[in-house]
Amino acid sequence: MIYEYAGVVKESYLAITFLISYNYIQLMGQESFLQLCREQYGTSFESIFQEALSFAQKYLGEVKRLSGDSFFEHNLRVAEILADSKVSPEVIVAGILHGVTKYVSEKEVENVFGKETLALLKGVQEIKLIKSKNPQLEAEALRRILLTTFRDVRIIFVKLATKLDNLRTIQVLPADDQKRIAEEVLEVYAPLANRLGLEKIKNPLEDLALQILHPEEYTKIVRFLEQSREQREALIAEVIKKITDLAAGNVEIVKIKGRSKHLYSIYKKMTQRKVPLAEQYDLSAIRVIVPEVKDCYTLLGLLHEQFEQVEGKLKDYIATPKPNFYRSLHTSLKLAKGKFVEIQIRTLEMDEFAEEGVAAHWRYKGLKSDQFFEKKIAWLKGVLDLQKDGNQEFLEMAKVDVFGDNIYCYTPKGAVKELPKSATILDFAYLVHEEVGNHAVGGRVNGKFVPLKQELFSGDVVEVVTNKSQRPRRDWLKIVKSGGARQKIRKSLREHEKLPAMYFKQLKPVTTEEQGILAEAPSFANAVCVLAKCCYALPGEEITGLATKRRIISVHKTDCRAALKEEERWIKVQWKDGFNQKIRFYVTADERSGLLADLLNTVANTGFEVKEAKAKLLSQTLAECSFLVVPRDLEHLKELVRRIQKIRGLKRMYFE
Repeated sequence: MIYEYAGVVKESYLAITFLISYNYIQLMGQESFLQLCREQYGTSFESIFQEALSFAQKYLGEVKRLSGDSFFEHNLRVAEILADSKVSPEVIVAGILHGVTKYVSEKEVENVFGKETLALLKGVQEIKLIKSKNPQLEAEALRRILLTTFRDVRIIFVKLATKLDNLRTIQVLPADDQKRIAEEVLEVYAPLANRLGLEKIKNPLEDLALQILHPEEYTKIVRFLEQSREQREALIAEVIKKITDLAAGNVEIVKIKGRSKHLYSIYKKMTQRKVPLAEQYDLSAIRVIVPEVKDCYTLLGLLHEQFEQVEGKLKDYIATPKPNFYRSLHTSLKLAKGKFVEIQIRTLEMDEFAEEGVAAHWRYKGLKSDQFFEKKIAWLKGVLDLQKDGNQEFLEMAKVDVFGDNIYCYTPKGAVKELPKSATILDFAYLVHEEVGNHAVGGRVNGKFVPLKQELFSGDVVEVVTNKSQRPRRDWLKIVKSGGARQKIRKSLREHEKLPAMYFKQLKPVTTEEQGILAEAPSFANAVCVLAKCCYALPGEEITGLATKRRIISVHKTDCRAALKEEERWIKVQWKDGFNQKIRFYVTADERSGLLADLLNTVANTGFEVKEAKAKLLSQTLAECSFLVVPRDLEHLKELVRRIQKIRGLKRMYFE
């Protein structure tokens, strides 16, 4: 009897202890969350956050999830994810309260938290209902999710944070359901987070999905990173010291930090680019935050003077931001023993947008920000325009156009065009304009003539060649990769389906030779104009041409001694007004520290995107810097020449 009583007392004691412990853990979780909110938002919104916590705990504290925890605990973690991404305060409140309308009237929620919060909660609930009826994320579900996002993008912030927390507790579901959800995350939710610029949500979504879908590869990467952690940390510390020493007295560094690349990006390099894990030498990256834009280019110049850069890895997303408005300078540097390190250079504002994306919009209110915000979600309107086709067609097109991997190409005037991976000249043509696509017969990629089916790659400069007699052909549908292009081809085919077959004959460009880069001879369309090395003519200067062998015209300044000796052989040449490829130029100047940095700032301030920047010593007193840029037109190049000629210690500037 005593023993049984003692057992009851013991059990009661344990239950009370557990309850106290459980409540203590919940209180600690709330305090941790509130501390994060104080760091991110100050104390202005603390009272509304606390009120939301009390309200949610009252109605959701005892409601259990499959994973065993309460919906309140889940919501608290969702709110932490949102606060870490610095979303607007009302979204935090929606994160705390989402799901509460199932247990309390909408009127009561509105009375306590207002119409705006209630509208957000109803939007989140709407997406949840869509998904419960469409577990396979069918086309109609995806369409409505995107429509909801377009109506109020804040709703999708809560959905993405919820998806991330659910993925962290997904082990309670059957294996098949786990895989289906993980595939959905990689196909839709992670790319959607990327489109909205939510890096802090996108990366863990991808890594967790990778762990579910490919556990062996995930474990292999984690073990490799753990085994090489000390070595990588030592490397990062060494490079950070070198950068800090290099910047001292030249550029103020606000913050500098090293990090490992996230697991899914490493996995994609293994599988898509076939680079074995042991041969990936760029697993570390360093992010440098500087005060102003000019400091970004100054530091880049200093780094390229000190280190050898990896070919093709300089990305100027400041001059030409990504479509999601990501801005930064990227470069990869060669280190000892075959190692590489990626360097990202940006201002504090750029860094906030990189990590928070559209979520940061609420802190930058005003006309400029509103225009920025509209542009940032403009891609949504584009994909919603695809609704005119059937459901399955919409689903496939959306996965390619919105959620697939993308490439970035340039028009001859330097405008950036985003296309799906493996896109062709024809995709590019339709992206420029429907009529350009309908009359396209070929194109020039980096100055070389190519057919419509030519695959494009990031960084290509593309000029579309048209013929007014051209009409779309049915087999074009097999050439294009983007849903938008396919839709426009179908529209045109319907309009012309009653025309005779002769309208669809294959037309080819009249000229198939590669043209000169900077100059042309009006009377000799097939000749290639090459700048002579004896006088180094610069854009804007008076020029003439001398015919040489093999249909090559040598372009000289009109006062060049070599040209004056053969004035009777002169051919009329002129500077091109537009260009169809990247332009390389060289600057020789007195050797001094910071020369490349000064030149980079000059080039960037003239409005050019820098594709490559190098420096080398010609002698103890002379240095040569070379650049690869994308000009808009002749006037743009002439302005560059004028500015470069003001550089201290300049000896010569010439174009390739």
